[in-house]
Amino acid sequence: MTKGFTLRSLTFTGPGVAPATLELAGGLNVVYGASNTGKSFIANALDFMLGARTPLPEIEQRRDYDAILLALVLPDGREVTLYRATTGGDFLLFDGLLQARPDGVKGTLLRAEHDAQKTDNLSQFLLSSLGLSGKVVVKNQYGEKETLSFRRIAPYAIVDEGAIMSERSPILSGQHTADTVERNVFRLLLTGRDDAAVVSSVRPEVRKARAQGQVDLLDEWIERIDVELGATPPAREDLAEQSERLEATLATQHAEMKARQERIDGLVRERRETADRIADILARLGELELTLGRFDELDQVYQSDIARLQALEEGGFLLLAMAGRPCPLCGAASEHQAHHHEADEIALTHGAAAAEILKIERERRELAQTMASLGVDATGLRLRRDHWKARLEQIEAELAELRPREAELQTRYEQLLSARETLRRTVNLYQERDVLMVRRSQLDVREPRQARGEGKLLVGIDSGTGHRFAQVVQGLLRTWRYPGDPVVTFDPQTNDIQVDGKGRRANGKGVRAILHAAFKVGVLVYCRQNELAHPGFVVLDTPLLTYREPLDDHKYGALEPDEEILKGSGLADHFYASLARMREDAQFIVLENEDPPASLQDARITTFTGGRRTGRFGFFPVETKASTSS
Repeated sequence: MTKGFTLRSLTFTGPGVAPATLELAGGLNVVYGASNTGKSFIANALDFMLGARTPLPEIEQRRDYDAILLALVLPDGREVTLYRATTGGDFLLFDGLLQARPDGVKGTLLRAEHDAQKTDNLSQFLLSSLGLSGKVVVKNQYGEKETLSFRRIAPYAIVDEGAIMSERSPILSGQHTADTVERNVFRLLLTGRDDAAVVSSVRPEVRKARAQGQVDLLDEWIERIDVELGATPPAREDLAEQSERLEATLATQHAEMKARQERIDGLVRERRETADRIADILARLGELELTLGRFDELDQVYQSDIARLQALEEGGFLLLAMAGRPCPLCGAASEHQAHHHEADEIALTHGAAAAEILKIERERRELAQTMASLGVDATGLRLRRDHWKARLEQIEAELAELRPREAELQTRYEQLLSARETLRRTVNLYQERDVLMVRRSQLDVREPRQARGEGKLLVGIDSGTGHRFAQVVQGLLRTWRYPGDPVVTFDPQTNDIQVDGKGRRANGKGVRAILHAAFKVGVLVYCRQNELAHPGFVVLDTPLLTYREPLDDHKYGALEPDEEILKGSGLADHFYASLARMREDAQFIVLENEDPPASLQDARITTFTGGRRTGRFGFFPVETKASTSS
């Protein structure tokens, strides 16, 4: 059994900018956070570094970066790094897990173009590491073959956001001419057997039948296009004008949406800052009121002390006044009195009491001044509190007014996007039909058509393999606590799974996404159980789409009924836990918008905050220019 690859880091470098690096661990990796922070870009970049011809998305943040490094561990344990320019082209291979191109090291050239006859290309390097070099698959009903390239199995390792929620089969790209080879690649992964034994040549007496089969196939494709165009398709000459008007409307709508979203973002930011100010004021006001209360108690103590000292002073005064007079009890003159009252001591006590009273009164006046100052501060804080509370209410009112309009604009924008996609699809259908008609004219055959299915090759997996694979997916869904007690089957007509007799494509976006994820993870698990080759990792972009917040995320629209059921099932917790438990056998990279469960263990979690709180902004830093010392 081939263990597969383990990705360790993805790094973008460029002159004058700080490197942008995503560290990856074996097992489960979760990258989540705010929208537009580079999560989906990660999937695009990984695919690009594994030989994709599609250029990287033209986003503002990467304009200063000119190279990418992908560090990975090969199935045999060797640590290497792939290097490629952001503009595309060939690769360089270096030993070791690197995050910068090493100085003075030439590296090994790996060409981007697949060539089964040579070993100096990325596809052959990766396939050889997996033990799949030299495999061939039949690409059409006539037994013609193509050598397996890594790009044919890449969709089983990297699932982007568009594919995961698509209605088409997880094993098909949507290109009609590639259906056969894609189904046979799926069979190769699940059985380990290629099509080397298939005889590609045909006998001379059946060549005309073969040509007729090609004509039949083209006729079917042309008929399918005609059905899709409809009974009254739009005139071809009007499509360009419609497209121009639609693009202008989209640009206007997008500008309005952007302005409104920026206003909402600003208000949300101001609301958070205002709430923080109010909380700070309340904390300070509470401290002041507590201090004033304690000072008031101290003042009362001062008053009590003064009253006590005044009583002592008055008593002393009376005793002094009576000194030297006849005794009020016996009438004896002072010189004949047998008892003495120590007049000197009384005078001292009287004086000390008077002095202490003056001291306490002075301290009380100082305390009164301090309390008055603190009272002014408290009054000012109350005024500020009331001001910011009023502002917070204004912000809430403005947000309540703006958000419904934002939802309306988003709905309208999605309708326009759908109309544009329909228009482009119509143009593509016309062009595809023209190409097919040319090929049909070149292959026109006059002989009678052969019966369909006669002499055709078997394509895709057999029913037994399909059943065993479906059981693996079923086990995953039950482990993830998919609602109910799901029974999964594989439908050879759609090349997709059915859950409880319902095709995957018949569900809402969120349900389609989690079922697609189960399909791709199921392929990995099936290969591991049967000791078959697999890339060893799976990248899933937004598999838990159904857990989106419909009021906050207008990109995908409101939840459909089946998505509501799935969202309430608690599937997300079990989904993450299941992937984490497979850390010894596979690597998973999940790109999500929503937070993973707080209880998730044995996972490397990376958060992209989008500037909403402290931490990493996104895949690229907010400021790309490297700081310099003055």
